[in-house]
Formats: sequence, structure tokens, C-alpha cells
Amino acid sequence: MKDYNELIKIRQSCRNYNGVPVTKEKLQSVLGAAVLAPSACNSQPWKYYVVTKEKDVEKIREFVKIGGRNKFADNCPAYAVVVEQPAVLMAGASDSDAQKFAQMDIGLSVSQYCCEAVEQGLSTCIMGCFDEEKIKEYLNIPKERIIRLIIATGYASEDDKIRAKTRKPLCETVEFI
Repeated sequence: MKDYNELIKIRQSCRNYNGVPVTKEKLQSVLGAAVLAPSACNSQPWKYYVVTKEKDVEKIREFVKIGGRNKFADNCPAYAVVVEQPAVLMAGASDSDAQKFAQMDIGLSVSQYCCEAVEQGLSTCIMGCFDEEKIKEYLNIPKERIIRLIIATGYASEDDKIRAKTRKPLCETVEFI
């Protein structure tokens, strides 16, 4: 197991996959970490549609490469389509508050997915640009649901080296009170 600080330093968005299929066991480990994420009132407002069959991967690839985007997806062997589910909060919380937390909860879940992927020797890229309607139709996802993100998952090619992270200094992003 990697030290957590090391893990977050080496996790990056993969821009070149080698095309090697990911085993179901590794994906189950990654998904197991994702669903352990905290969520408001333990509502777990997510559903992961995991795409690994070659013909289905090809279709998702087509749907994420809209407008010339996500060209790196060409050799990606697996995708996790993350769909927001209705959040049910405990008694006392208003119905209008229920979905307020869902996007944050999904973000936490996706973060855990990506960190466990690194643990498993995998690389990921979180994508927000895709043809939602075509993906919903192809995967038979209910029209009223929202696809929040798609996570490309696979093995980085040898030329996709770990890049130095460039971030704003803490003094620009943190204020102690």
C-alpha cells in the first residue's frame, strides 16, 4: 500500500493508455473503494455503469470524443459512467436539501475510485464532456437520471510519464482564521 501523500502526488489524468484490458478483480477493488465514500446521511447517490466489453467500449469512446475532445480515449479499455441517483436523507432534512449534497458525495466517491486505481497500478482520467443522451440511450440509463462524470480507466502507456503538479501556493488558496 502506498503512503497517502505519495498516492495523491502520483495520481494524474492519464492522456495515453496502452490498451491492455483491466481485470474484473481490479475493477471490483476500485469500485469497492468508490462505494465506501462518505455521503450525506449515507445516501450513496451514485450508480456506476462499468463498460469493459470491446464493442461497448468502442461506442462509449465515440460518445466521449465529441467535438474533437478526449482524443486520448482511443486506447482506453474501460469506462465507469457515474450517474447521480436520488438522494434520500434522514428524517428531518427537507426534500429540497436531498440533492444538494449529491454532487459533492459523487466527487468523494470518484476521488476514492481514482486513488484505489493508482493502488491497483491503473490510471484514470475524469471526463465531463460527452454526449449524455447517446450514452443514456446506449446503456439504457433512465432519461431522468444525470450522468455526472465518466472515468476512463486502464494502464498508462510507457510514454505517459508522471508529470510534476503545478498548483497555486497555499497562501493563495488557504486562509487561516
